[in-house]
Amino acid sequence: MLQVAGSLCLALVLTINGARSWTQYLIPPLVLLVTLYWVLFGPVLYGLGFAFLIGLLLDLMLGTPAGEYALAFCVTAYLAQLLEHRVRHFTIPYQCLVAGALTLLFQLLMVAFGLLERSGTLHLAQFYSALGAMLAWPLLVFLLGRLHDRSW
Repeated sequence: MLQVAGSLCLALVLTINGARSWTQYLIPPLVLLVTLYWVLFGPVLYGLGFAFLIGLLLDLMLGTPAGEYALAFCVTAYLAQLLEHRVRHFTIPYQCLVAGALTLLFQLLMVAFGLLERSGTLHLAQFYSALGAMLAWPLLVFLLGRLHDRSW
């Protein structure tokens, strides 16, 4: 449990203190990726309720309307749970593709919320973080896997 809290705290700190220039679009949503890791590799303990609470915490920390991140995290975590048995047995390159697809879905949901609520704009650069998620997934699996193995 301490490993999960520590990894999520680190991801939250890195999200809040993220880049503020054009590179912000390349940075993957680390909190989402860490949440997806724990949902995929610890499905007994961490499920939709866990994803909802992390999304709600992110809503509160970023000042977005309550429920935006929570709903997007729940939808993404639900799809991850549906694929959980398959994804755990995929090789890392295929896991990267799944992580990229789930991140793309998450970004689509967030853009849709922005367009509905704030009459936001739609830029192709908003979806570059899916590429960043695909590149970050192997490192994340390696680091969290070592942390996860030590807890058992």
